[in-house]
Amino acid sequence: MRISVHAFNDNPGSPVLVFGNALGTRLPLWSAVAARLADDYQIYLSDLPGHTFPAPAAGTSTTPAAAAAGSEAGAGFTISDLAAGLVDSLAEIGVEKFAYCGVSISGGIGLTLALEHPESLTGLIACATATKFGTPESWAERIKDVREDGTRGLVDDTADRWFAAGFLTEDIATGPLILADLAAIDDEAYIACAQALQSYDLGGGLHGISVPTLFMAGSQDPGCTPEAMSEMAGQVEGAELVTVPDAAHLAMAEHPDIVFDHIHDFLGAL
Repeated sequence: MRISVHAFNDNPGSPVLVFGNALGTRLPLWSAVAARLADDYQIYLSDLPGHTFPAPAAGTSTTPAAAAAGSEAGAGFTISDLAAGLVDSLAEIGVEKFAYCGVSISGGIGLTLALEHPESLTGLIACATATKFGTPESWAERIKDVREDGTRGLVDDTADRWFAAGFLTEDIATGPLILADLAAIDDEAYIACAQALQSYDLGGGLHGISVPTLFMAGSQDPGCTPEAMSEMAGQVEGAELVTVPDAAHLAMAEHPDIVFDHIHDFLGAL
């Protein structure tokens, strides 16, 4: 399958850094962090299948790989398929090695890349992620809800998971814009990714990761807690763990400056 990959900047010859989004989010999720790293890296933003809106924003550079994924949203795919598709899509544009920074489902893609495609990775930043998300039953319930009410019906509950208390009451447009993207995501695209998460389970397999790895947790994340992220970091030899204060699941939206600092320091030491 092919993955949509968008060039964020034009910095040829620099180390490549690829960002991956959370389920139900789009390119702006990482933009504030990416902008802070643009002088030092060639940056690509990758979309989940079906999450790219028909008309990219003005000024967005889209690579030849930026067609909808070869496996359409309803066709069925796994997290391993997404990892392999990303490697293949980047290779099409001449990128053979890259650092990868993914959050939530894309953190799972990153862990899968490290296990199944380590030759492609120079480093991994796994943010607010897990070796297994929920249960098949909980995902079946989520899928049922989306079929009945669409992704718009998920916004209120998701806001409580994605953002720390008080963030959405601040005079910052970031949170509402991200939630507006969730409400507009194609329902079947969301469901297809949710189905991939039903079967995703890395168990205790993280011991096989040899790529330099940074785990990043939000201090108030109710799902991918700092304690759970610490357990994962303990399975990877030499891995680092950092916790972003006053942040929940989407720390890169709440505190892009702090997230930038951690990524910059980690990649700079490789």
